[in-house]
Amino acid sequence: MRPAARSGPGPGPGPGARTRSRAGRRAGGAPRLTRHARWLTGRAWGRAVLGAAGVLGALLLAELLARGGAFEDRTLPPASSVLARAVEMAVDDGFLGQLWTTVSAWLGGLAVAVALAVPAGLLLGSLPRLDAAALAVVELARPVPSVALIPLAILVFVEPGRVERSLVCYAALWPVLLHTLYGLRDVDPVAKEALRSFGFGPFGVAWRVSLPSAGPHVVTGVRIAASVGLVVAVSAELRAGGDGGLGVYLLGTQSGGGRPDLMVAGACWAGALGVAADAVLVLAGRRLFPRGTAAGAGP
Repeated sequence: MRPAARSGPGPGPGPGARTRSRAGRRAGGAPRLTRHARWLTGRAWGRAVLGAAGVLGALLLAELLARGGAFEDRTLPPASSVLARAVEMAVDDGFLGQLWTTVSAWLGGLAVAVALAVPAGLLLGSLPRLDAAALAVVELARPVPSVALIPLAILVFVEPGRVERSLVCYAALWPVLLHTLYGLRDVDPVAKEALRSFGFGPFGVAWRVSLPSAGPHVVTGVRIAASVGLVVAVSAELRAGGDGGLGVYLLGTQSGGGRPDLMVAGACWAGALGVAADAVLVLAGRRLFPRGTAAGAGP
């Protein structure tokens, strides 16, 4: 016979059972926290709130470091002073003219790079033998820094605006080209063969299947190229000078004893330009290619 179950008060569960119970409660609470975090980061407004919190935290840290004496005011001005100068620049016609000089050269070089890289990528991706022959040239030219080509660009183009646009185009060309090639390699070969069986030629297959499938990768390449091109545009102005531009303005802030608050505020404007351009490209990619994969859509 089985012993009868004991009723009434007793010693209760042992320490091991209590430990397992606490561990079970902790394990049961973790999924709820994960769901809440996933719910917040999975929405556009939630990501915006988290991004704003990160920016405010960075500004607060910079303010505390400057006010606490970790750096001198002539070295790292307080964040409040930098933000005040940045707001004043928004209504300064002189600064806005310098900023537009950089933006026009940046966007002009980026547009030329996209106009060259996407057709070249489609051509190389459609012809495997030509792709293999051009791969060595691409891998040889791609690592060359654009800033190292400033003396050559000055000799060839002479005009500062054309020099800047050529350097931006050279730097932005490679991300767009390589991402176009990567996107074409992911195209479904069955879809291409189906169009060929219906009598479509290489151009029709590329236009109707290859380009739409590689579109998210191309947008990712343009996003990377935009950030790289902005860096090159400002660097070219810092190194080669010219009639105007954000780089020339940043150099001018160091004359007459130096104004680090204006210099940092100008750099913040450059960062704001990059963020705005990336946001526009993300929105355009979602509108043009709503079914793009996560790999092609980029971060």
